[in-house]
Amino acid sequence: MTTWVLLAGLPGTGKSTLARAVAGRLGGAVLNKDRVREALFPGEMTDYTREQDDLCVRAMLEAAGYLTERQRAEYIFIDGRTFSKHDHIDEVVQAAQRAGAHWRILHVTCSDAVAEARLSRADPENPAKNRDVALYRRVKASFEPIAYPKLVVDTTEGVEKVVARVCRWLLESP
Repeated sequence: MTTWVLLAGLPGTGKSTLARAVAGRLGGAVLNKDRVREALFPGEMTDYTREQDDLCVRAMLEAAGYLTERQRAEYIFIDGRTFSKHDHIDEVVQAAQRAGAHWRILHVTCSDAVAEARLSRADPENPAKNRDVALYRRVKASFEPIAYPKLVVDTTEGVEKVVARVCRWLLESP
């Protein structure tokens, strides 16, 4: 059975890096909202609105459902959104349930100083042009507690330090 892994956390905490690393070890697909947005709304068409985010996430969830139905991936990593609001998480959990997939939530954290340093450096791997320290602080100020079961991992010392733990957690999860 397919497991959807929702990566929640503030910008700069290492969600995308972790998703790629774990998917590389366990196999599976990484569906990234920023990559979807880049494909659907190239260049000047990108506006980083909630409406555009929601449309991209809906496209990802449709793709995840398609992959699940056809048993194309054991793990599907839902990445690129902070999942800082209850309704964002609920949307993914409900879609996973409708698709007949298991779901897991991985809450990725790190120290403020590390996240801010990461966001201050150019990241050619991340297509989102709105990632900066100001965004980090805005999202942090309104981040709602995650009410669902989750694994919290701290990437302050680097993503590579938690990859094995995340893989074990996913493999041991029912």
